[in-house]
Amino acid sequence: MNTLTTADCATTVPVDVEHIAPDTVVARIRPDLDDPVFAGHYPGFPLLPGVHIFEFVHRAVRAVAPELVLTEIVSCRFLLPFRGDDELVVTIRRTDDLWRGEVAVAAVPVAEVLLRYGNEE
Repeated sequence: MNTLTTADCATTVPVDVEHIAPDTVVARIRPDLDDPVFAGHYPGFPLLPGVHIFEFVHRAVRAVAPELVLTEIVSCRFLLPFRGDDELVVTIRRTDDLWRGEVAVAAVPVAEVLLRYGNEE
């Protein structure tokens, strides 16, 4: 398992990535409720902003394929709010240039993200 953090991201929460098959990646993220991304979103009821769920999927892809460049956000569906006090499990499956991320908390889906990547040129 490898842990990815980067200064280019809005949150520095580590993304623990496991490359379990050539076309499948599993990442685990435990957001920190003291992270500034929760400030004001919402007082007394902290919700992880959806853009950070997308960011975690992207960071997991880049952890196993750093040469790839995001070329398109094909779709991003938020199914349930995430309060930020549990572990996110991201399962990503690759088909050609498409990477499909399924984000779940306690085996309950909270988001689906479909991203297209190309090679860095």
